[in-house]
Amino acid sequence: MLTSTALSHKLQGARRPHRLARATLPPRAFAFLHTFGLTVWIAVVENRGWSLILPGLLLLLWPAVAYLHAVKAQDSKRAEFKNLLFDSLLFGLWCSVLDFYVLATVAIALACVMNNMVVGGLRRVLASIGLFAGGALGWGALTGFAFRPYVSTGVDIYQGAGATVYFLAIAFVMYGQNRQIGRSMREIKFQNRVFHALLDLGEVANLASNTQTLLDDSLKHLRANFPEYGFAVYLQERQRPEVTRYAAVAGLHLGPEDERRLGGLLAQLQERQESSINLRAGTQGEPLYATPMAGRLSRYEGWLIVRASTLDGALERTLPLFVDQLAAATENKLLSLALKQTAERDGLTGLYNRGFFESALISSVQGKSQPPGLDFAVLMMDVDGLKKVNDQYGHVAGDQLISCVAERLQAHCRAEDILARYGGDEFVVLFPSSELAAANRLAERIRTHLEGQCCTITTASGEQLSLELRLSLGSASSTETPAQEVLSLADERMYEDKARRRAQRTAHS
Repeated sequence: MLTSTALSHKLQGARRPHRLARATLPPRAFAFLHTFGLTVWIAVVENRGWSLILPGLLLLLWPAVAYLHAVKAQDSKRAEFKNLLFDSLLFGLWCSVLDFYVLATVAIALACVMNNMVVGGLRRVLASIGLFAGGALGWGALTGFAFRPYVSTGVDIYQGAGATVYFLAIAFVMYGQNRQIGRSMREIKFQNRVFHALLDLGEVANLASNTQTLLDDSLKHLRANFPEYGFAVYLQERQRPEVTRYAAVAGLHLGPEDERRLGGLLAQLQERQESSINLRAGTQGEPLYATPMAGRLSRYEGWLIVRASTLDGALERTLPLFVDQLAAATENKLLSLALKQTAERDGLTGLYNRGFFESALISSVQGKSQPPGLDFAVLMMDVDGLKKVNDQYGHVAGDQLISCVAERLQAHCRAEDILARYGGDEFVVLFPSSELAAANRLAERIRTHLEGQCCTITTASGEQLSLELRLSLGSASSTETPAQEVLSLADERMYEDKARRRAQRTAHS
C-alpha cells in the first residue's frame, strides 16, 4: 500500500490539485486505514476470516482513487467536494457491513458530518447525512439488518483512540488552513499597501517641481504607507562618489557616526553590487538595510536605506519595487528638468530665452486685463559696442562679453524678476506684479554698479583684453501705457538712451 506522502509525491508531476484535496488526503487515508484495521479486528474476534477482510481491502484503495479523481479533474476543488460526499456513502455502507457497531457508527457518522459542515455548511451536512443513511440502509436492505452494539473492550479502545486521533488530525488540518489563510490575508494587505505606495510615488513624481522635492515627498509617502519602517535615499555623483548630490530622510535618524559609517559601507556596496546589505550589523539600534539602484540612473549612483527590525521575505521582495519606482521617477524628473531647461534657457548665458520671456509677458498682459488688474514693468537693455568687439576680436570674444554681462546682471536681479536674453546683445527683465519704480531701481543699480566696470576676455589668439561695460536702458510699465505696448515703449526708450549716450560721447570726443 502506498503511504499518503508517497502517493502525493508520485502524483505531483501530473497536476497540483486544490489545497483542499491536499489537506484532506492524510486524514482520509488514516480514517480508511483505521476502519480497515477495525474490520480486521472484528473479523478475528468473530472468526469470520477472509469473508470480511477481503472486501475491506477496498477501503485501502479509496484514498488513492479520490486523490486521483481530484488530480485529473478540471476543477479539483469541486471534485474534492464530491469525494467528501462519497466518503459519507461509503462509510454508511461499511457501517452496515460491520452490523452497525455502535461506537464506530457514531464516530464515523460524526466525522462525515463534520467534514462536510466545514467545507459546505448545512446544505452539505444534509446531503452527507442522506448519503450515509442511504448507504447504510441500502446495504442492510440487501443483506439483512443486524446490530452489533459491542464487540470487545479492546475493539472499543481501538475505535475510541482512532476516533480521537482523527478528530485531532482534522482540527490540526483546520488550524493549519486557518494559519495559511491568515498568512495569505496578511500578504494581501501588505501587497495592497505596496500597490498604494507605488501609486503614490507615481503621483508624487508628476507633482514634484524638482528632484529634491520628488525624493522628499516620495519618502514621506512611503513612511505614511509603512509607518513601521524608516526610509532614506542617497544619490551620489557617478564620477565623484564622495559627493552626495541628493539626500532625503523620513522616519529615520542618522547620527554623525551613522553617516560616517554609511559612507564607507555604501562605497563597499557599490563595489559588491549586492541586492541588500545590513548597514548596522553588530551595532546598537534597529538594522539599516541598503538596496542599490544598480545602474538604473544615468548620472548618479543611488541607494534606498530602510530601517526595519528584520529583512523578511515580504520586505525583501518589496524593496526592489520601491527602488525601481524611485529610480524611474528620479531619472524621468532629471530628464524632464533638463529638457525644460533646454527649452527655456539661453544656451550661452543660462538665462531665460526669448520664448520663455514672451510667454511670461503674455501672462502678465492677461493678468492686467483681468481683476484685480495686476500691473507689471519691463526693463530693456542693450550692450553697447558688441558689434565692434565681434568685428575686431571675433565672436568668441563677443560671446565672453555677453556672458560677463549676463552674470553681473543676474547678481543684481531679485528671485522673482525674470531676466532673459532677448536677442544677440539685448537683455530684458520682466517685473511681474510691480510698477515702474521696480524697473527704475534696477536701472539705477546697473548705472551705479555695472556702468564703466571692466570685463576681462580672451581673444582667439590668446590675448587678454579688458573691456569697459556700457549698457543702454529703457523701462516702461503698464501704469503708463496699455499692457500690450509696454515692451515696445521700453524698447523705444532704450534706443533713445542709446542715441543720447552716443551723442554725449561724440560731444566729449
